[in-house]
Amino acid sequence: MSKRQKRYLFICDFDKTLSFDDSGVILSEKIGINEESFEEKLARVRGRNIVQLGGELAQLIVTDPDYKGKVSKKLFQAVAKDIKLKRDVSKLMKVLEKGIEENKFFCYVISACPAEIIKTALKGILPPENIIGTTFIYDDKGNVQSIERTGAGQGKVTNLDLLREKNKIPRDRIIYVGDGSSDLHVMLHVNAYGGYPIAVSSSPYLGHISKRTVLSDSALSILTPILEDMLGYKEIQIKKFFIDIGHTISEWSRVKTDWIALE
Repeated sequence: MSKRQKRYLFICDFDKTLSFDDSGVILSEKIGINEESFEEKLARVRGRNIVQLGGELAQLIVTDPDYKGKVSKKLFQAVAKDIKLKRDVSKLMKVLEKGIEENKFFCYVISACPAEIIKTALKGILPPENIIGTTFIYDDKGNVQSIERTGAGQGKVTNLDLLREKNKIPRDRIIYVGDGSSDLHVMLHVNAYGGYPIAVSSSPYLGHISKRTVLSDSALSILTPILEDMLGYKEIQIKKFFIDIGHTISEWSRVKTDWIALE
């Protein structure tokens, strides 16, 4: 493997990518709306084609009578405290921040999830300036008044390109990790320029776009295809890498999708 330093842009989605939970479900339940009703509301918003994929929650918060006036900055922070992150999220960011051999990684989260939720959930794990989520304008009581900016759909692409330019990263060294429909635009964009999209769900539409799909309850498993495909590690070297950072790969089922269990 080359010792020449290379710079990579590592970008993750948040909901169901770094977390097990959907923040929209938790938020809705806190104001008395069950998951089934929430999903029905999302479907109606999508059916009207008035927002980009991923921006439905923000639209509900500012327009739906069941949400309007009930969502605040404090509620976002309470939602964050109930979110269960995947194992080893902190360790993943530390490994990437330290770098792998001579390779340097610039890590960010870009998500349609409310920024206040992500920043609270990842406090001490990722600097708030490295988190781009949906932001709102609040009234003097801290309640949501309107949408300031959303990180959904094409917005993810725009933010990714700004970060690439800021950090001077070649397009073929962009890594994007996502799980669902709101990641389609950005994954297609990354793929088109020779970058490396990774899916962390078995959604068929992402499977066609992503270079690899990794299913695991540990966020560290995202490193496996990066080590193998981008840094040129062999399987035995990957296993040694995980041992060196305190883990062993106890199971690795390799088809088109990698199922990985770490201990």
